Amino acid sequence: MTLPVTPGSSLSLSQVNTEILVSSTATISLNDANVRFVAGRQTAGSSVGFSDLSGKSYVIAANSGVITSGSSYTLPNTSGVTIKVLAIAGGAGGGGGSGRSSFAGFFDGAGGGGAGGNAYTTVSVTPGQTVYFSIGGAGGAGASRDGVYSSGSNGGSGSSTSITVNGTTVAVATGGSGGLVSPNLTGGSAGGASTGSALVSAAGGGNGNSSQDGGNGGNGYSINTTVGAGTILSLGGSAAGANGPNGGPASGGVAYGGGGGGGGTCQSDVGGQQNGAQIAAAGNGGAVFIWWGY
Repeated sequence: MTLPVTPGSSLSLSQVNTEILVSSTATISLNDANVRFVAGRQTAGSSVGFSDLSGKSYVIAANSGVITSGSSYTLPNTSGVTIKVLAIAGGAGGGGGSGRSSFAGFFDGAGGGGAGGNAYTTVSVTPGQTVYFSIGGAGGAGASRDGVYSSGSNGGSGSSTSITVNGTTVAVATGGSGGLVSPNLTGGSAGGASTGSALVSAAGGGNGNSSQDGGNGGNGYSINTTVGAGTILSLGGSAAGANGPNGGPASGGVAYGGGGGGGGTCQSDVGGQQNGAQIAAAGNGGAVFIWWGY
């Protein structure tokens, strides 16, 4: 709730009680700590009048924690009338590698998957209302190919994450694009913000190389859940592409929203290279974060 904007003499202690979430008939004074908190008069010895409370809200800084599943979050009554929301989309999968690096095979590793985009905005709300969202899933790994004898596939794209408040979609982050299948070296492009603004630049997938390695996945995100933090979002780690011909499969996308590593190439008909280096990895799913009071 919010105390009405009115001449101070028109406010009542009963209204103040309701705002600070106690019984309307409870005994309080303008000098009580939680009343001072609402009035913004927490300095010792400062006076508090009804005019200091006009139009004020009882806001306790907090956040939702990182949300990776579900479709809604109900705000507490102490959220105040303004919140900030962040959407992170799903990361894409790496492109499939090749099980042959010679004898009708390829030396060029596949591209890594692009990271999902991020989208942020500030929204007006009523304390206690519900925020709705749809969290994007990760793109799947591209299928490996058997040299020229099968085609394999590109990595799958990540899905968008959207946040809706009061029936209006306020933030949409789009999913990353999949890395290309060997012998195409190109990593997938990063997602973006189609509604709202990006807090950081999303990372595209790395390119494979002609030394049989797959490209790295685009970086995931690190979300700072410390109440009062000034920086909420930063780039996290990235998934390693397969290190062909002797390094094994690629690594999966890093939370949150990272792209999967691309498959490398290995010669399946040579014993020392039957190590799965052609296997790409999926991306990582999206997330939602909501915070208020800071």
